[in-house]
Amino acid sequence: MVKVTLETIAKELGTTKNTVSRALRNKPGVSDALRVKIINMAELIGYHKNGKENNESLTNITMIYNNNLSTDIYFWPSVMRGIFEYSANHHISIQSIIIDMIDEDDKYLQALKEKHCDGILVIGGIPEIQFKRIYDFGIPMVAIDHYSDNIACDYINSANEYSMTKAVDFLVEHGHKKIGFINNEAAPYNFSLMRRYWGYIKRMEHLGLEVNPAFVWSDSSYADNSYLRNQMDTLKSHGDMPTAWVCVNDLTAYNLYTVLMERGLSVPDDVSIIGNDNIQGAFHIQLTTMEVPKYTMGSSALRKLIHRINHPDEPYESIKIFTRLIDKGSVKKI
Repeated sequence: MVKVTLETIAKELGTTKNTVSRALRNKPGVSDALRVKIINMAELIGYHKNGKENNESLTNITMIYNNNLSTDIYFWPSVMRGIFEYSANHHISIQSIIIDMIDEDDKYLQALKEKHCDGILVIGGIPEIQFKRIYDFGIPMVAIDHYSDNIACDYINSANEYSMTKAVDFLVEHGHKKIGFINNEAAPYNFSLMRRYWGYIKRMEHLGLEVNPAFVWSDSSYADNSYLRNQMDTLKSHGDMPTAWVCVNDLTAYNLYTVLMERGLSVPDDVSIIGNDNIQGAFHIQLTTMEVPKYTMGSSALRKLIHRINHPDEPYESIKIFTRLIDKGSVKKI
């Protein structure tokens, strides 16, 4: 006897396996007319639900993220903890698919087709072409720390521009006017990083402060400080230095601190530093920083996805979760 599956029904009716599953579990997102057709076809060809499909309280979510995130030990583990703790408390099953950022082969799509999936969490930046392929499945989707003007779905991000407003304002309140910015434009997930850069530029211009191109460094690296050393030596040779730096994240701020110490400069006595993300326990120094609510980003994204699954026709939202400044003493009043 040929086994009757969800795909069997989907092929008969020219729809998707996900749609068939939702109809048979009486989930929203399927028209009444199509739901009746699916139920009738299931009865006609002798489909019998298995235990997983009978459990209407279990929601199956697939997380999709780029392969670079799996090596991060600073930011993303807190986001993931928010996701998994929320799922554990709300009868949600989580499965993962990792995308290669370089290889544009769509073999991962087959894995997505084979997984029973009620909703998708896209975590961190992925190439636009891959984001579009995932969207085309028509499965409810929420993206964390990512955004596209071309894809209509729900987004959860930190308020990156707000972070820069507060960071620059804090420095100005402490008497600083010559303020530099250090970015890592080559980072594999730079959506937030670029918005922090734009936020810095916008706030500096709003306050009438000069954005000196010599004080804006775009190509910092997490693993190698040679770029920072070269830039610092060039500035020192010209005899002109910012009194304070805003760094795109805490790891960059720590690398800058290391280079400053190598050059005989003290933080904050000679130079002030503000980081971003508030990565706790990762460094042996205390850095003033903008705290990103990483755990809340994860739990809020999954909560939003469950709401989207149950309310598919509501308008999509782009949600920004606000940050706060944590003063740890790396900014000096001048």
